Amino acid sequence: MKIKSKRRSGEEGFVMVASLLILLVLTMLGIAVNRNTDIEWRIAMNDRVHKETFYAADAATELASEALEQGIACLGFKQNAADTEGGGMMIMGGYPDLERSEHNVAIEGNSLGFWRNYAPAGLAMPTDTERNMVFPAVVNSAGEFDRDETNKRSHANINIGGNTDLTKGAALQLAAGYEGLGKGMGGGGATLTYTINVQQRGRDGSESTICVQYGHVLGSSGNCNY
Repeated sequence: MKIKSKRRSGEEGFVMVASLLILLVLTMLGIAVNRNTDIEWRIAMNDRVHKETFYAADAATELASEALEQGIACLGFKQNAADTEGGGMMIMGGYPDLERSEHNVAIEGNSLGFWRNYAPAGLAMPTDTERNMVFPAVVNSAGEFDRDETNKRSHANINIGGNTDLTKGAALQLAAGYEGLGKGMGGGGATLTYTINVQQRGRDGSESTICVQYGHVLGSSGNCNY
């Protein structure tokens, strides 16, 4: 009787080991891809928040220039009672409900008289405690400016100051051909040159600052809308 013996090839379990190795590699790749996706998502969200804050600051400069023009046009604008006491506040809009508070502008100090701010040596960047204007401003049910609640939300702090500059004159000489006759004219004037500094505090702690210059030619004021 012959007995046949089986020789072990040493390949038993190789498929299982190979499968586990492949599974491990795929798992590591999945973790790496997921982590990279999460990082890219965070970068995209941070970029979005930064852009939102920047564009809000840019829009605030437009608002400030309009308020500046109205302040110049309304030279007879009456200060409110609090202004005479040295701590004034003017609310443009005055909506007490939070849903419409985005339309409120708070002008601190002497109402629209901030156009008289003289700053020949430069203008400081505004903060939550030192500013001429803030937008949007939260107003409570009593119609009073809520400074603490405003500072908790996204808002733009605005400072405006300027100086008077002489405008360079322009000259034009018109010659009358062969006759050798000419006619000249020149002109100049004065311009109120303002610096508008905006500090925008956005969501998630984002912040953006913008500094622009704005020129107002004397004698070009429009109608007073207030």
